[in-house]
Amino acid sequence: MKENKITANAVYQLAARNGRVIEVADFNKENGAAVQLWENAKGDSQQWLLAEVSAGVYKLENKLTGKVLDVINAGGERGAWLHQWEYTGGESQLWTLEPAGDGRYKLRSKLSGLVADIVDMSEENGARLQLWEDVNGENQAWALLPVAEAAKKAPAKKAAAPKAAKPAAKKAEAPAKTEKPTAMKADAPAKAEKKPAAKKPAAKKSK
Repeated sequence: MKENKITANAVYQLAARNGRVIEVADFNKENGAAVQLWENAKGDSQQWLLAEVSAGVYKLENKLTGKVLDVINAGGERGAWLHQWEYTGGESQLWTLEPAGDGRYKLRSKLSGLVADIVDMSEENGARLQLWEDVNGENQAWALLPVAEAAKKAPAKKAAAPKAAKPAAKKAEAPAKTEKPTAMKADAPAKAEKKPAAKKPAAKKSK
């Protein structure tokens, strides 16, 4: 295999010799989620941002979870398993890359000097990763496969024609209340004016 030139701050898959790649198990986004070997489905959980934190020293940040490849319990001894954890800048989260021949690399822990290794040299899906002393084993050599970032821009969306505002539904106007004509009280009949009483002629006195 032709040796790949490593580019900092690019996204890669880390593939074992059998083609399986390092992933975060079960799409788990939590601290402490297992890191394992699995067939390459080109998923985000199998892609790692190789971010350079100082000259030749990298953190590997999972594209799906944003968490980094870390040694469990900040372990520095062989047999310590690898998992993911939020980035703290600790040396258990920092790695150097060394050529392993055939275009592959060893992934060496800055904390311990041990390298990323497949437990029991398994080639099966679900095999866990650990730190182990460097024995130049095939299960310690990784191909870094560049992941092409999507370069296509989404076509510009046409501005949607403004929708004609629907006239507000008019509320049915209540029919004007017809005022009941005020009941006219029957006018009391005009009082008959009293006519002056006719004066009786005075009785003539007899002589």
